[in-house]
Amino acid sequence: MRTLLKSLSLAVILSLGTLGTAHASINEQQIRATLNGAGLSVPVESIEPSPINSLLLLSLGQGQEPLLITHDLNYVIQGNIEPNPSPKAAMGNHPKAKAGTPITSAHKTDLLANMTVLKNIDRQAAFYHTNVDGLLWGVSANGTSFLVSSDGRYFINGEISVIEDGLFAGLDTDFEYAKNRHALSQLDQDTLTIYPAKGTERAVVYIATDINCPYCKIFHSKINEFNNKGITIKAIGYPVYDESPEPMRQIWCESDNAKRASLLSAAMRGIRTKATCQGDENNLAHNQLAAQSLAIFATPAIFNDQGELFQGDFNGDEFLEFLNIQ
Repeated sequence: MRTLLKSLSLAVILSLGTLGTAHASINEQQIRATLNGAGLSVPVESIEPSPINSLLLLSLGQGQEPLLITHDLNYVIQGNIEPNPSPKAAMGNHPKAKAGTPITSAHKTDLLANMTVLKNIDRQAAFYHTNVDGLLWGVSANGTSFLVSSDGRYFINGEISVIEDGLFAGLDTDFEYAKNRHALSQLDQDTLTIYPAKGTERAVVYIATDINCPYCKIFHSKINEFNNKGITIKAIGYPVYDESPEPMRQIWCESDNAKRASLLSAAMRGIRTKATCQGDENNLAHNQLAAQSLAIFATPAIFNDQGELFQGDFNGDEFLEFLNIQ
């Protein structure tokens, strides 16, 4: 996207702001000229309404995926619209809600009734409202995220980006952070492993961690240093390595947080705990499901309490700057 669309001028917004109905005329020449002037480096071959009412479909040349643009030109997606192959079921009236909030249980039931042939999408999938009318963000139980129309009939293999003050401004982080804050709010605090700040708490960090993840081990070795700087670390047990689920389950069977924290720290150093589980209970499960909406692809995944993902080097000042700690 960054190579195709450097910016979008205010003229685009003005020229496309009235294209909200099937009867509105589309000045294709003006749209092409404006997008080319804004930095689109490939030709626009056609412009037409899409099956999702809030989006216009721009077919691009040179084998590029199409662009999808909202009528008000506030949001853009580069990706294909794919029809849902499932038989169509009745869909109730489900109004749009604030972006970053989950859909209602009734809406989810209707969506799933329209996804019967999609084996990877079941009741454990999560769906959230986005800033694009008629479009939801979803994530399957196996962590695959996608965009889907609110009636469940169409999927998009792209991400929503923002046009702000007439310029391309990157991904829709307002939605992303709101969604992540909701996911973090659903975590069971009793089954997080918490390393509290020493002295005045200045920041809270959530980390999805695995005892066999090399970078998780490096981060974990710095927890005492972070605690001394006033940072509380809340660890989400999130085994992704094949050999991790059972030893981590054993650690999380310890109900006392201080003891569990000690066991987790030992495991990060290669010292495995003796069996602590009395049965087949799995105290990892709730928070693993809640964290699904964070769309974690690898560990460690580090978030501040505002839902922002840290993507830098936690060994230097960059991490402290991320937390607004001088």
